[in-house]
Amino acid sequence: MRVCQVLAGDEEGGLEKHFEELCNRLVSYHEVHVIAHEKYRERFDEKIVFHSLDLSKGRKNIFILFCLFRLIKIIEPQILHAHANKAVDMIATIKPFLSGKIKLVASLHSQKRKLSSFEKFDHVIGVSHTVLQGLKNRHKSVVYNGVALQDIKKDPSYLDQFGIYDGFVICAVGRLESIKNFSLLIRAVKELDVKLLIVGEGSEKDKLQKLVNELNIEEKVRFAGFRRDVPEIIINSDICVISSDREGFSYVMAEALLLGVPVLSTEVGDMKKILPTSFVVPVNDLESLRSKIYFLQEHYMEVLAQYEKSFQFAKKHFTLDAMVESVLHIYSKIVKV
Repeated sequence: MRVCQVLAGDEEGGLEKHFEELCNRLVSYHEVHVIAHEKYRERFDEKIVFHSLDLSKGRKNIFILFCLFRLIKIIEPQILHAHANKAVDMIATIKPFLSGKIKLVASLHSQKRKLSSFEKFDHVIGVSHTVLQGLKNRHKSVVYNGVALQDIKKDPSYLDQFGIYDGFVICAVGRLESIKNFSLLIRAVKELDVKLLIVGEGSEKDKLQKLVNELNIEEKVRFAGFRRDVPEIIINSDICVISSDREGFSYVMAEALLLGVPVLSTEVGDMKKILPTSFVVPVNDLESLRSKIYFLQEHYMEVLAQYEKSFQFAKKHFTLDAMVESVLHIYSKIVKV
C-alpha cells in the first residue's frame, strides 16, 4: 500500500515527534511518502520518499495548494494522511480535485472549536477522547501516541547538574507558553518543601523567571531549558506535574507512567481515564494543586500502589508498537470499504 503523510508546520513539539515516529515505523509495512518542510528531511528513514514542500506559508495560498495537489497527483497514494489542523484544512480544500480512489485520514492532536474540515475525511484519528468531542464524523477512533523509551536506570546524582542534590523533586516538562500554565505550578510550590525542575523553552521564560524571583523561591525552582534527556530527568524525579489549561495528549504523562513515575495533572485530555481520579485536579485551581502535591509528598509509597493500574495502562497503550498497530488497522479497514 502506498501511504502519503502530510505535515504543514515547521515547529518542534509533540506533533512533530509523533509524525516522525509514525512514519519511520510505517515504512516497515508500506511504501511511505512524506510531504513536509525541508528541515525535517534528515529525520526520516532512508526508505521513506521525502517531498520537500513548505506548507507553513498559509493554508489559503493558491500557489502552495496547487503544489500540494500536483505532488499528491504524482504520488498517487491509496491513503492520504493529514496531521493537525493546517494540513487537514489544506487537504479538505483540494479534496474536490483529488481522485476519489484516495482514502483520506486526518489526525486531530488537540481540542479545536472549528472541525468542519475534519468532517470531510474518511476517518479521523484523535489522540484522546477529549479532542474528538464535538466531531460529527462517525468514522473516528482514539489512538494514543506511542513513546519509544530505552532501558533507563535511576542515577542518584543525575540531577546534581541542576543544583538539585536532595529533597522531594517535581519535574514539569513542556513549552514555556501560557497554555501550559507553569505560573500556577510555581505558585503552588511556594509554601512547600520541594524542588521544582522545569524543562523547556518558550516565550514565557523571562516572565516565569521573574515570578520565581518575586516569590523569592530561587532555591526551589530550576529552569533546565531545552533538553534531549527528558526521560532521564523524569525517572530521577519523584513526581511529574502537568499544570496545563488544555492538552490533547501529553507525551510527558506517557513517558512518566512508562518509567513508573506518578503524574499529577489538571483535568485535561483523557487524564481522568488514565490517572487515579484523586490525582486529577481542576484547571487553574491553585489550592487543589498545592494540596495534592503535599499529599503525594507525605504519602509517597502508599500513592505508588494507587498508580499501578495507570502504569499497566501505559504499557498497553502508550508504546510505538501499539500506536502503529492501531493505525495500520484503520488503514486496512478503510481501504476495503
